Amino acid sequence: MHVTAFLRRAARRGAAGCLMAAVPVVLPAQPWITRHQDALWAGTFVDQPITKRTALWFDGSWRRLALGEEPQQLLVRPGVQLTVAPGVRVAAGYGWIATQPYGSLPIANPTREHRTWQQLLLSHKAGAFTVSHRYRLEQRWIYPLLSVAGDDEREAGPTTYQNRLRYMPRAQANLGSAKVNGRPVIGWVWDELLMPLGGPTQAFTIGQNRAAAGVGIPLSATTRTEVGYMNLYNAFAPRRANEINHTLWISLHYTGMAR
Repeated sequence: MHVTAFLRRAARRGAAGCLMAAVPVVLPAQPWITRHQDALWAGTFVDQPITKRTALWFDGSWRRLALGEEPQQLLVRPGVQLTVAPGVRVAAGYGWIATQPYGSLPIANPTREHRTWQQLLLSHKAGAFTVSHRYRLEQRWIYPLLSVAGDDEREAGPTTYQNRLRYMPRAQANLGSAKVNGRPVIGWVWDELLMPLGGPTQAFTIGQNRAAAGVGIPLSATTRTEVGYMNLYNAFAPRRANEINHTLWISLHYTGMAR
């Protein structure tokens, strides 16, 4: 009798143990961290025709955190554009980007990036608005600058390769009768989605979103300056963190005339 009771108790405990092992332990997920920061981006954009259908392109961007106090990024991006048809342009070029650790979610080391890019630009009128759609594909070679023990110099670390797709719609229109130097002042709004392609998990994800609005003030027949606000969302998925940079946008735009 005692042996039978012992076996029954052992069976019940064994069944209970198996059940506990089969039920997954649910741990609370680590919450995402969000950091809000102020930034300043100053840029120059040059569109210089060389024939009726071809043009040279250049843009450069000086990016600082804390409204200019802390270095963030320097970008230069030359290219060549071809007008395929009215409202249809294709382009390709190169980019060099230097990024510093910045803000409350800094990267471990400064990085340097070599980039090639191709894009399609479609533009059309929609009532009082001029609307454009920019599709850009990027190939990116990124490497860190690593500290060398006992030396103030840094050396290039291993290079990683990434692809990225970008899409930016933009709309602009004259702001009523507002004029400077006899030329209309424009209001503009755009949003750009930056989506990494591939990588270790072959994932199609959202890396950044940039939403901006502001005004364009003409300086001459070929030059204008734009001032606005950009809300930049940047995701760091491996760290379950993201940053939202409230950015003052200042840019100078030059559009030359074909000879």
